[in-house]
Amino acid sequence: MINGQRIARASGPVVALLCFILADIPDAPAAGAMLGISLWMAIWWIGECVPLALTALLPLVCFPFFGIATGKQISAQYFNSIIFLFIGGFMIAQAMENSGLHKRIALNMLARLHASPLQLALGFSIATAFLSMWISNTATTMLMVTIALPLLQRLIDEHSADQIAPLAATFLLIIAYSANIGGMGTPVGTAPNLVFLENIRITSPAAVPSFLQWMMIGVPVVIAGIAVLFAVLGPSIARLPWKKSDSDSLQQSLKQLGPVSAAEKAVAWILAITALLWMGRKGIHSESFNIPGWASLLPYKGVDDGTVAVLMASLLFLFKGSDGTAILGKQTFSRLPWDIVLLLGGGFALAYGMLHSGLSGWIGSQLAFLRAVPLPLMLLGITLTIIFLTEITSNTATTQVMLPILAAACLANTLDPTALMLAATLAASCAFMLPVATPPNAIIFGSGHVSMHDMVRAGLRMNLIMAPVIVMLIYFLRPLLP
Repeated sequence: MINGQRIARASGPVVALLCFILADIPDAPAAGAMLGISLWMAIWWIGECVPLALTALLPLVCFPFFGIATGKQISAQYFNSIIFLFIGGFMIAQAMENSGLHKRIALNMLARLHASPLQLALGFSIATAFLSMWISNTATTMLMVTIALPLLQRLIDEHSADQIAPLAATFLLIIAYSANIGGMGTPVGTAPNLVFLENIRITSPAAVPSFLQWMMIGVPVVIAGIAVLFAVLGPSIARLPWKKSDSDSLQQSLKQLGPVSAAEKAVAWILAITALLWMGRKGIHSESFNIPGWASLLPYKGVDDGTVAVLMASLLFLFKGSDGTAILGKQTFSRLPWDIVLLLGGGFALAYGMLHSGLSGWIGSQLAFLRAVPLPLMLLGITLTIIFLTEITSNTATTQVMLPILAAACLANTLDPTALMLAATLAASCAFMLPVATPPNAIIFGSGHVSMHDMVRAGLRMNLIMAPVIVMLIYFLRPLLP
């Protein structure tokens, strides 16, 4: 373990103990201990000196001992509806990978967009962003890189390596950045989106957006992100030497897949129906018209997106492919990312403890000066802070730490929690500069075609442009959300 990690591992509990002994917060006897535990978790998450999931379990141990919450109360935070939305969505994503549907979707898009280098890059970008809206951005990036590398290697073999290498790096960066951008499109696209949903439920239950309402913000952000991406990197791709035969491998790969299998058809239907159920559950409501959602027609209320996710994922255990085996089997559960499940649960427990200990109210009172800051300027500051913070820390851990603080500031100062927390959440997906920032960045860097200089230079421009773009879209599209 390097020295920095050793220091972080030792300083976490020391800071927690000092806060417990020294912090005196009026009218909130448990707030001092809660402050210490929060700082302990923040130090360990940012320092990554122990597994992130282990840090996430601290509330389960510490809260009962310090009178913040009982074990029964806090353990319920680790498996709530948002967690089951994540689990159900991940199982559907596994089914897409098992059946090969994700590869067929990607190749079908690319086979229609290959007339020029710029068009092909756009095809890769759109396919990557679309798949990242539904499945892991890590799996999406691995798939798209597997398709792109043989194509780029052929160009390197046919032309000068010195001429193609810089353009190949740009091409691969487009894939990584598109995977990051695509995750913002749906609530299940990336873990920070789920962190937002749970924190807004705790802070302002009436303001929780439906799946469709999220997409009304998320999809425009994805479209704007891809536009920014090609404004920054597109001119370089246009210089890539190209002839029609260079795209033959894409057509050949598509033909090699053969006809659509029974498993692919079943997964495609399940995915389409799931998306429709998610989008139509709450309906559409505005001042001029009111379209009820299908959940309002049920005799009993309480069905949510987590219910839908688990129901539809369960069906995939019953459908069989052409080889007679179930699309999803018992190995599905061992492949679930339980570390991320615990990480999400730990963040939800942290938000619960901050609210119920009185720490949120105290933090909010210390941030009273924010009332005088114009909303656009506040959003821009939050967005830039989160973007550059997530360059060196897990974006899920960053949102787990920052969203409860923003929620506290909003509650105490009558600020808009949806706007502020949504800005932070979307910004957490916009870390483009460093390989350690996101798995797609690391995968692309590991290909050997992208240098650190290339990534930092392109990523810095993306960071600085995406921040005001996110602020502008949230500012103008905020009325679409509750």
